Amino acid sequence: MPPDKINSPKIIREILSARNLAPRKSLGQNFLIDDNVLHKIAAAGQVDAGDAVLEIGPGLGALTEILVKQAGKVVAVEYDRGLFSILKERLGDYRNLELLNRDILAVDLTVLAAGCQGSLKVIANLPYYITTPIIFKLAESGIPWETMVFLVQKEVAQRITAAPGTKEYGALTVMLNFYGKVERIGNVSRTVFYPEPDVDSAIVKISPYRNREVQALYPRMSQLAQAAFRQRRKTILNALSSDGLFQSKEELGRFLTEQGIDPNRRGETLSVAEFRSLAAGLGFRE
Repeated sequence: MPPDKINSPKIIREILSARNLAPRKSLGQNFLIDDNVLHKIAAAGQVDAGDAVLEIGPGLGALTEILVKQAGKVVAVEYDRGLFSILKERLGDYRNLELLNRDILAVDLTVLAAGCQGSLKVIANLPYYITTPIIFKLAESGIPWETMVFLVQKEVAQRITAAPGTKEYGALTVMLNFYGKVERIGNVSRTVFYPEPDVDSAIVKISPYRNREVQALYPRMSQLAQAAFRQRRKTILNALSSDGLFQSKEELGRFLTEQGIDPNRRGETLSVAEFRSLAAGLGFRE
């Protein structure tokens, strides 16, 4: 018998209360109860039988249940032991589903990916409190993800898709837009969650470029971007001079000028292409 659909606060309360559980705000447990949004997230990943999908924070399995019917394999990583036990009971009969009761930030993604065949995709309703560390871990893993689809806090989506010179533009913007093509699929109202969070959400899709330049330059790009935005009001000259990349500020100034960048500009005004140029220029100096 297929598991009951989790599409109302009443059903969620009944399932949780039967095990003396309740949504944990500290873990960002806000359960998506809108079928249309769930299917929109899955559709953005264009999942088929040739795909292996990593789902992070499956919660009670509403999205998981859609994914296991589309993908060749789904690996769902859930930190909360209570929710994990519910997942095993509800969805444990699916032979193409692997459930892990782990902290995603402690999981060896390389080992996880080695056990999967086909195109590797990440689809997740990310816990708000660790969204950025999770995204960076996935991007820095070196795994050839084909697609990443995230439901994130609207503020995070604004940061990911921000333009240079705006207050939302930062290291996260630079790194993810260098790493892949970033698309904002659509907004999601807070009213389609239980319990209802204090903020709205958005669906974001990242299609990694998966070329050698990205792999080679990513560490330097990360170092440059984080140094540039550590103190946003500093000029790019002062921001990078305190990061130990050059022996002197004069040497750094010459390098910036050679790359066509005014040393007196603030880092927040540099485009992703300009950061890429700096990272590539640093490579020639090594």
